[in-house]
Amino acid sequence: MKINAESGGFFAVLAFTALLLTWTAVGPCLNNGFVNWDEQKYIQENRKIRSLTPESAAAIFTSRDLGMYSPLSTLSYAVNYRFSGLSPKAYHGTDIALHLANTTLVMLLVRLLLPGLWPAFLCGLFFGIHPAHIESVAWAAERKDLLYSFFYLLSLCAYTLSLKGKRTYLAALGFFVCSLLSKPMAVTLPLTLLLVDYLKLKSVGWPQWAGKLPFFVIAAVFSLAVMPPASEAVRWAPFGLRLGLALYNFGFYLYTLAWPFDLSAMYVLPPGGIKFMYLYAAATAACAALFFRYFRRDKAVMFGAGFYAAALLPVLQLIPFGPVISADRYTYISSLGLFIGAYALAAGGWARCGAPARKTVVFLVAAAAMIFTVTARVRCAVWKDGISLWTDTLLKQPSAKPALGNLCAAYLHAGRDGEAAQCLAGATRIYPENSENFYNFGVLTARNGDLSAARKYFEHTLQMQENHTLALFSLGKLAQDSGQTARAEKFFLRAVECDGAFAPALRGLGGIAASRNDKAAARKYYERADKENPPEPSGAALPRQP
Repeated sequence: MKINAESGGFFAVLAFTALLLTWTAVGPCLNNGFVNWDEQKYIQENRKIRSLTPESAAAIFTSRDLGMYSPLSTLSYAVNYRFSGLSPKAYHGTDIALHLANTTLVMLLVRLLLPGLWPAFLCGLFFGIHPAHIESVAWAAERKDLLYSFFYLLSLCAYTLSLKGKRTYLAALGFFVCSLLSKPMAVTLPLTLLLVDYLKLKSVGWPQWAGKLPFFVIAAVFSLAVMPPASEAVRWAPFGLRLGLALYNFGFYLYTLAWPFDLSAMYVLPPGGIKFMYLYAAATAACAALFFRYFRRDKAVMFGAGFYAAALLPVLQLIPFGPVISADRYTYISSLGLFIGAYALAAGGWARCGAPARKTVVFLVAAAAMIFTVTARVRCAVWKDGISLWTDTLLKQPSAKPALGNLCAAYLHAGRDGEAAQCLAGATRIYPENSENFYNFGVLTARNGDLSAARKYFEHTLQMQENHTLALFSLGKLAQDSGQTARAEKFFLRAVECDGAFAPALRGLGGIAASRNDKAAARKYYERADKENPPEPSGAALPRQP
């Protein structure tokens, strides 16, 4: 029986194949635990996700987590917590499901943008199995990447359908708002809509520009409302350095997507430092100029290149938003542009190839798919826990100082005190500006019974960071255990000043009040602590993302 290569049934077979390989690539992430990199702040210690009520929803939509405004992502954690508590498998399972949904949406979008079934299949397949996307899938704290991409792709699909006469324009607008509420990186969507017009329409006039106006207005209002002022964001670097870093990142992500075999959770400046970064940037600019010269008339190729650049725009570091230079997760949605552009380039050569050359191409694509799938599975294993993650990071990026501190904390949290002590000795020497390393050393020495040394480490932590809540609480607990009630009360009060919802310090104050027979004050503190009810400190601090 002859198979119709354009039939819906054949497309369903292709889509199922892509999703099956995607599951094969990312499925091992389901058995991972949490890692000590923001997951404690977004999930494990996040009081806002402990209930699904109008009050908790209001708290979620009127606050930020680690400086990021992503309320829909936080709300999704609350749904996870409602049904599964703090089981890592439930959070990873949700992330895998979102990635599979995004892979499906990529295939549907490319099916709308380009003729034929094969571009949709190949773009969806490599989107689903690409090893660089494992960071977004395996890292539970990066749920926002998956969720904003889900609504981003839905908005693109709805908008593209509206160009075909479907009444989906308002749906596209609504999905855009949801994408913004999942992660601010969605502000690039209006630019990609212009690229869709460029690809699908013969000409772009005022009606098309007017149709984008609501998207641009929403993006501008959202940016002004939730993003830091540019004057603060650019203060640490001159424009020349930022431009060089942006061009370097543009090329770095191309390299990462083309050769994803040396991935890391953290990246430092390229070998040779800033001077060589400028050379890399110049090479990237020259290649981009040549690319534009030779392919500017190929609309599909230029669409792919434009999509890649537009989606990366917020994270190229032209306007720096933090100390993160580069990250695998930033390739998640932008990679779609590269896949579309690469297919369009290959399609031109395919038409001129004979049968032997075509067989070779098919073999190479199949081999690449299998290699990417295996590499993705290996990358999932790297994210199994904090120890495996930071060990791998230091193997790839030995000068990534924050990774060393995080590895020490992971050892400490796992109860591997000997390795933690050795790690912390090196971390405090190599990375003396990180207060978490000294706090963790205090936890370790207290655990081993050397309370005098622990006190000195906690005091040193406060000299570096006077509002370190856990160090204040730890000093209060040491004082309380040694009978120094007044000193303990002072530290507990300072801890509550830093974090009014820090239940362990509130309970400490309640205990002190009860020892003085001040029942009213004790009841007040205990009620506040029970209301907040976060998990008790587990011993080791779990450092935030540097």
